Amino acid sequence: MVSLDTNIISDILRGRQNIVTRYVEEAKKGTIFAICDVVYYELVRGLKSIGASSKIKEFMKMYEEMEHLPLDMKAINQAVDIYVNLHKGQQIEDNDIYIAAIAMANDCTLVTANEKHFSRINGLTYENWRL
Repeated sequence: MVSLDTNIISDILRGRQNIVTRYVEEAKKGTIFAICDVVYYELVRGLKSIGASSKIKEFMKMYEEMEHLPLDMKAINQAVDIYVNLHKGQQIEDNDIYIAAIAMANDCTLVTANEKHFSRINGLTYENWRL
C-alpha cells in the first residue's frame, strides 16, 4: 500500500502528466492507494481557501477510492519517536512528521516529492514520483 502525500495528489489534480501516468500504471498493477487524515486536511484547506470547488469534487472522488489512514495513537507515538530522533536544527513541520508517522504505523510507502524533509526520517520508506 502506498500513502500519497499532499504534493503528489496536487500534481494529479493539476494534471501533471508524468505523475498521472505513474498513478494510472500503479492502479493497473493493483497498487492500493491510501491517504492520511493530515493530507486530507492540507488538500481540502488549500482548495477551499482558493474557492476551487470543482477540484474539491475531483479530489473527493479520488478520496472515496482510497484507504483512509487516521492519526491514531499508534501513529502519534510514532510521531513522537520521529520528533525525538530528528537532530536539533533538522526539525521539520509537525504535519510532515504526522504524515510520515501515519505511513510508518500502517506499513506504507510514502509517495512524495519532498525528499528534503522525509529523507531525514529513519525507517521511513518513500518514493519520489517526480524523478
